Amino acid sequence: MESPPPPAVSHTARPDASYTVEEISRLVGMSPRNIRAHQSRKLLRPPARKGRIGYYDETHVRRLQHIVSLQRQGFNLVSIAAFLGAGGRDAEEAQLAAAVNRAVRDQPAVFYSLNRHGMLGWEADGTMTVARPAVQRATMELVRTGVPPATALRCLARSLDRIASTAEELVASSSAELIAGAAEEPVTTSSGDLIAGAPVSAPGPASRAAGGPQTARLTEGLVELLVSTFRVAAEDRGRELVTELLTENGGSDTWVEEHLVVENG
Repeated sequence: MESPPPPAVSHTARPDASYTVEEISRLVGMSPRNIRAHQSRKLLRPPARKGRIGYYDETHVRRLQHIVSLQRQGFNLVSIAAFLGAGGRDAEEAQLAAAVNRAVRDQPAVFYSLNRHGMLGWEADGTMTVARPAVQRATMELVRTGVPPATALRCLARSLDRIASTAEELVASSSAELIAGAAEEPVTTSSGDLIAGAPVSAPGPASRAAGGPQTARLTEGLVELLVSTFRVAAEDRGRELVTELLTENGGSDTWVEEHLVVENG
């Protein structure tokens, strides 16, 4: 007999967080067995895999919390599946899933690249999917413009390989700059008043080792800054370059649509 699920614990969402099935079980108060059962029913997308271990993120946490809330209101799993729209895939999603699985056979370099970067998840029936929601949405947008799914996946894999070392260098240099600046400069309020006491210091060894809140906030802020910066740079040149390439190759400019311009914020 399965032991009862652990009680849910207090939780502060962190966009960069990842959890094993045991950790997310404690967070949401649901047994690992039931979490896996929800995956097999398509109520929950599969986790990203790193080696043999599956890692869940904040979208999984919110989904499971929603399921728990609906169950407490008396809804059964059939009703919850209908409410959440589980189990349905449009034609493009089916194409993408098929392309991911074909990559295992036909594009081993693409498969290994996506797997190395934690992009793949496994369904209960053994089929693979793109496990990062934002990446899946972006890939689907390309497919909807007419790009073949295999080509979109190949572009994704190569982009990840190219940008990984650059991202590592930027994170290292930018975090060092932020920590050094915080240690050197006095802290002021929004009105410009100097706050009494010592200036901000870098997270201590205990905070770093434990992944404390200061480290989490710094990581979240730095990642958001770098992602936003890359988006600005890509959008500034993206439309012009894509239009030039389409023109040179005799393509239609209908691929470059107005809705592809994203608000930088």
